[in-house]
Amino acid sequence: MQNKKGILTVIASVVCASIVSSVITLSLVGERNVAYTPQAESRDYGIVAVTDTTAERKKLTVNEIAKLVGPSIVGISCTTKVQSYFGMQQSESSGSGIILTSDGNIVTNNHVIEGATSIKVKLNTGSEYNAVLIGADKKTDIAVIKITPNEELHVASIGDSEAVEVGDLAVAIGNPLASELFGTVTAGVISGVNRTMVIDQREMTLIQTDAAISPGNSGGALINHYGEVIGINSVKLVDDAAEGLGFAIPMKEAIPIIKDLTDSGYVKGRPVIGVTVREITPELAYYNNLLVDHGLYVMSVAENSGAYKAGLKRGDIIVKFDGKNVNTSSELNSIRDKHKAGDVIMLTFIRAGREMNVPIALTEETPNKK
Repeated sequence: MQNKKGILTVIASVVCASIVSSVITLSLVGERNVAYTPQAESRDYGIVAVTDTTAERKKLTVNEIAKLVGPSIVGISCTTKVQSYFGMQQSESSGSGIILTSDGNIVTNNHVIEGATSIKVKLNTGSEYNAVLIGADKKTDIAVIKITPNEELHVASIGDSEAVEVGDLAVAIGNPLASELFGTVTAGVISGVNRTMVIDQREMTLIQTDAAISPGNSGGALINHYGEVIGINSVKLVDDAAEGLGFAIPMKEAIPIIKDLTDSGYVKGRPVIGVTVREITPELAYYNNLLVDHGLYVMSVAENSGAYKAGLKRGDIIVKFDGKNVNTSSELNSIRDKHKAGDVIMLTFIRAGREMNVPIALTEETPNKK
């Protein structure tokens, strides 16, 4: 997707973080104490309370939404270590988060806390707490952190992101440009639903809004006209020819991920083959004396993975998976992701000019195990 300048840019809302996509460039963007009055009875969803949409509810003004949900939004500041010309140095970044439980669970974007050596959370009361990472998932850009509060927390009410329609009121609350603008409220409409975007070679389905989202808003809330969180603000498209293109992760997509991260520290059941690959180009084939100029060159095989047990080795060339031709990593991953851990899939590869077929048992991807 290109414009007259060649490529579109999306700024994600964490301050000082960026992600580049092969389709469009997306960079990850990263004080009052008011009473919390829930809008409707909620049903338990395991780790967050999701509003019962059958209950009678009143549409709120932006002012009412700000007072209701503002105390549920936190500021997050992180310290990371980065390699520079002068050696390892500390770097600071910031973003936003949403309080999920009264005992201190908070959801944010993975890119807000990725690589952090320390995480601090600031409440709208002004209180600050150290946070620990419960679990993070790069693929969905979701992370759960936890504080141990010594005060009452205002838990966000979670709404039905599937019920939103184009033109509905949308309110964003977050901390653009770090704590200097803590608790900034912006309002607009739902501009689109089920938008498919590619971020860092990951395909994501997002809610589009024209409510202003700026660096530091990442991990903050996108809220409907009932004061319910329907999305986690994540990215903003920036281009000379476009304005007001912000995107949020729908809560319907986020809740199962949040539950797995809270319960297990990772997303359960996600399949992995157990190989790292490089896409073969004519140049790569020529300089490495390969017998084929297509497919995926196996760079490494993870020990005890399905690929390892099936006998794959470095230098093998994968040409088919589940009976379908594969020439890019995205094609291989797309087929893999249609299955679940435990499924057995036929893989076709070439070794020393000979085409071979082997069944691969997909294993579960777990932390530090690919």
